[in-house]
Amino acid sequence: MPLRIAVLHTRIRLGARRTNTKRLLELAAKAMSDHPVDVLVLPAYPVTGPIVGYYPDQKVPSILKGFAERISESEMQLSPTLTMVSKVSEEYGVYVIAGPLVERAGPRLYLTTIVVGPNGRLIGKYRKVALTRKERESGLTPGKDVLVFDVGRTNVRVGVFVDEDINYPEVLRSLSYSGADVVIGAMLPFQSNFIRMRSEPSNGILTLDYEQVMELLDVRTRENGFSAVLVGGAVEGSNGLGYVAFMPTIMAEPENGVIKDRIRLFDDLDLPVYVEVDKAASREPKDFLYPLLRSLCRNGSAKGGEPEEEEL
Repeated sequence: MPLRIAVLHTRIRLGARRTNTKRLLELAAKAMSDHPVDVLVLPAYPVTGPIVGYYPDQKVPSILKGFAERISESEMQLSPTLTMVSKVSEEYGVYVIAGPLVERAGPRLYLTTIVVGPNGRLIGKYRKVALTRKERESGLTPGKDVLVFDVGRTNVRVGVFVDEDINYPEVLRSLSYSGADVVIGAMLPFQSNFIRMRSEPSNGILTLDYEQVMELLDVRTRENGFSAVLVGGAVEGSNGLGYVAFMPTIMAEPENGVIKDRIRLFDDLDLPVYVEVDKAASREPKDFLYPLLRSLCRNGSAKGGEPEEEEL
């Protein structure tokens, strides 16, 4: 039975939490009414908009701290994003993937994607492993584990990633060895260590090199044997500055790579994108390899080789 995914390919305004929440709730209602859905996917930084690279460098650390949320069911009132996502998932009986957003855990800050189940309960979170240089300099901490979850009705396993992860084969391979049939990740234009950023000649809007991103997505899906959904969207500046950045939403399959006629561009903003994915053929989780790949992903160890203690 295929997994039915709905992606909100939309725009997020910098710092406008109420505006963004209202728009996402309206689009979620439309997406749910138009098509049967198992998993709803929100764009990156769904409530606050992106931060690193979108504000002056000297202000970014304090803005990250100001927007940071504690992601815990026992402290849901401290997470506007988890509160909204939980409401949507419970109302429509779907899984919801949202993120990354800035998570505070003890003294550390992470870029975290959350997954909420059809009952409104938090079932998992993924802390971005492959941070960029700018993100590290801004005070963010890399995560240490990947996340794959089951969608019960379909028996399809879904893996989660975030933008820069696509440049690191070991992160996506870890998702594959954990049994992911499809991986879903969000990407808005960001200061990547590898992918070129450019501005559109006609309007000056920032974007990433589409061809380079599609080539990476093509390779990752083919080498791992899973499908992939890369969730893009647009970023609106604050105070009526208009659009400042855009990234297309892209789908890819293991046999054919990127499906070019299904790429969603600027003119498709605010229209839900529907994707159906079947369970990958004859591929079993390779759990015995996961500890090795997990160790490759871990790059936040303390001095002397001992792992740092981490507040959950």
